[in-house]
Amino acid sequence: MVNIISSNSPEDLVLRAKKDNNITEKLIEQFKPFIASIIQKKIGKYLEYGVDDELSIGLIAFNEAIKNYDINKGKFLSFARLVIINRLIDYYRKQAKIKTVSINGKSDNQDNNNSGVIELLDKKAIDQFSYNSEIEDRKFEIMEYTKILKEWKINFSDLVNICPKQQSLREDYKKIAKVIANDSFLFNELVRTKRLPIKYLEKLFPIHRKKIERGRIYIIALAIAIKNKLSFLNI
Repeated sequence: MVNIISSNSPEDLVLRAKKDNNITEKLIEQFKPFIASIIQKKIGKYLEYGVDDELSIGLIAFNEAIKNYDINKGKFLSFARLVIINRLIDYYRKQAKIKTVSINGKSDNQDNNNSGVIELLDKKAIDQFSYNSEIEDRKFEIMEYTKILKEWKINFSDLVNICPKQQSLREDYKKIAKVIANDSFLFNELVRTKRLPIKYLEKLFPIHRKKIERGRIYIIALAIAIKNKLSFLNI
């Protein structure tokens, strides 16, 4: 399957998915690990698609989040996480209501377990949602960014070593990366050739050709991050 995440931010993809069911299906498929990680962390056990109902609930909730997302609500992944958690809580409450009374008139163990999960979700997932979601979104972004960089044969950990020590040079590289990321033609050429358009960049920036060449990997990595609108770049 083509990785649609690599060329668009989640917000851009969701807006496109609202008009195209094929994109919706691809988006859901590629975010399955994200959906599973949310649910598994909240209930504290490993789950498997096609086996556990909670993951089916998560897929439905993620699709609901796509349909109801408004870009004014902020980051899509934060919004999707809240929808998933709320639907999971609804599911456990419904299960608890069905099994409220056993044959002998007492609540059964499953009911108690469900009530415990609901209480845990309500307390940890809702009250502290804003703080936790920001951290988890950042972790997920870095995971996805790492996958994208591998397609370019770039290791995320290597970026620390190749990052220029001079702040002025880092700023120059950022400016170059922004121009590439915001220019559809330049970015598409970069994707096609896997090379920087150095001759063109020399005309735009008063930077020696050799300096641009030395910063090639760093510039490409930044351009990819900017194109995908990764929020951790602001830190």
